[in-house]
Amino acid sequence: MYKGKYERLYQSLNKMDKEVSKLTLSFDEIEELLQFKLPTSAYKYSAWWANETEGTHSHSRSWLLSGWKTSDVKLGEKVTFIKY
Repeated sequence: MYKGKYERLYQSLNKMDKEVSKLTLSFDEIEELLQFKLPTSAYKYSAWWANETEGTHSHSRSWLLSGWKTSDVKLGEKVTFIKY
């Protein structure tokens, strides 16, 4: 369970059909889910999208705790999530 600023992303990924194992979302789609703009660092640094459970990237827990990890990131454009 994830509670925090990125909870809407967590909920959306967590509710995905179990048959879906790969999902690509544009930055616009992610921001629409979240209902706020991603930080500038999400647009500039691939490290923001790292699959990190410890440290300062608490936002990554929103996808990791829902059973997904980031795979392919095109900064400012799209992110691919892979079910694990």
